[in-house]
Amino acid sequence: MCSSDLTFAMSASFREQVRDRQRLTGTFFKTASYQAVEVLAGSGLDFIVLDAEHAPFDRNQLDVCLMAARAGGLPALVRIPDDTPRSVLDVLDMGATGLLVPHARSAADVQRVRAAARYRGGVRGFSNSPRAGGYGRTPMLAHVEASDRESVVVCQIEDREAGDAIRS
Repeated sequence: MCSSDLTFAMSASFREQVRDRQRLTGTFFKTASYQAVEVLAGSGLDFIVLDAEHAPFDRNQLDVCLMAARAGGLPALVRIPDDTPRSVLDVLDMGATGLLVPHARSAADVQRVRAAARYRGGVRGFSNSPRAGGYGRTPMLAHVEASDRESVVVCQIEDREAGDAIRS
């Protein structure tokens, strides 16, 4: 079993827990400290959210914190700064377990983000050369299947417009 297979097994469990609406304990993390992420990985938390919307993470810092979370077996979601396909692709390629997407205002917004996060039935650009693909060790089909099956997408309803859309 290669390391990416091990991580996907961990992620599968996390996604199943989310889908089963199990009570999970996690924390928002706003400091670009991979050492602190490593400590949190051993704390018994079920997940961590790296908040790239409201904290000063640059791409490299986010990448290193995601690497620390994966190394410690801690599922890591990234609260992306926006819902663009580029933001979605970047964090999934870095090996995030999933996304926390701010300001989902409509069903169309949710479907657009879902499509950006999926290969099959979506528009996610393929590369197995970053961390998520085991730096090329994971075969194409295995990477596509595991990514589509295991990636978590959680959309935040934060705006009155979204609340109105839900009620109608």
